Amino acid sequence: MLWALAFRDGRAHPGDEEDLTAAPSAPDAWTWAHFPLGDVRARAFIARMQTLPAGFQELIESDDQRLQFAGDGVWAYGVLPDLERDLAGEPRGAGRLFFALDDRLMITARVHALRVVDDVRREAEQGLRLERPADAAAALVDHYTELLDLRLDQLTVQLAAVEDLVLSEPSDVDGLRLGPLRRELARHRRELQALRGALARGRLARNGRSPGPLLHDLERLAAPIGDLDREAGDLQERARLLHEEIDTLITSATNRGIRTLTVISTLLIPPTLVVGAFGMNVRGIPFAGSRAGFAIAVLICVALVTAALLLLRRLKLLP
Repeated sequence: MLWALAFRDGRAHPGDEEDLTAAPSAPDAWTWAHFPLGDVRARAFIARMQTLPAGFQELIESDDQRLQFAGDGVWAYGVLPDLERDLAGEPRGAGRLFFALDDRLMITARVHALRVVDDVRREAEQGLRLERPADAAAALVDHYTELLDLRLDQLTVQLAAVEDLVLSEPSDVDGLRLGPLRRELARHRRELQALRGALARGRLARNGRSPGPLLHDLERLAAPIGDLDREAGDLQERARLLHEEIDTLITSATNRGIRTLTVISTLLIPPTLVVGAFGMNVRGIPFAGSRAGFAIAVLICVALVTAALLLLRRLKLLP
């Protein structure tokens, strides 16, 4: 066990393994224990807890990564979203937190180090009141929503900066780095949509698997998740339009380059023909015996280039 908290009157106190099996010391007392699934001893300890529902044991054994809320009426269990972190606290991507709770006990377990569950645990130790296990589960979802909301605000600022640069029509668009923003937005949107679906399925209690202790909290949790999902969708759409705008800028720059090369090639074709004609090693080449032959050939080339330039402008192929 990584840690345990014993709650009395909504206040957290240090707990231990005895709190998991001992009778509650007060009517409002309950225990929260957290386990690392990377440790085989933790898995064996959870497997020996006969009071836990069979559905939760199956989740632990299968390492099912789908977000879900289920139960048997007395117990609620499932998989919550979280954010993986390394030992330095830096984010590493989406994570999963397994949970099971009834009126007196809450078990959470994870494979990799997670941020949300550690933040809520620290808040509880610092005075956050959690009257019942369902309040702790709701606090986990609320805190996850708050973290995503803050991150989406940061992504909005970054996206606005990219948008300002795009609208200024820069000559170099390679440094805009829109791709990483779109990937992160897509990842957060997938998580939010999966969480919305899990909340909806939990409220419907499909197959009779009602998350009884959590049932009344799911409706409240669904509203902010839906708002955040719509915000993420709007940001995704903005990023997609910016990507199309960048493609337009790249296409325009490419077309300008091709047009410039075409004009240069067109202007060089006449003098190339003249030079090729005067460079033939045959008798009868004009001005072959004249000292001014080279100058005359150069003047012919200049005249042809000037005529071609005037023709292109007359045809409005040049500004």
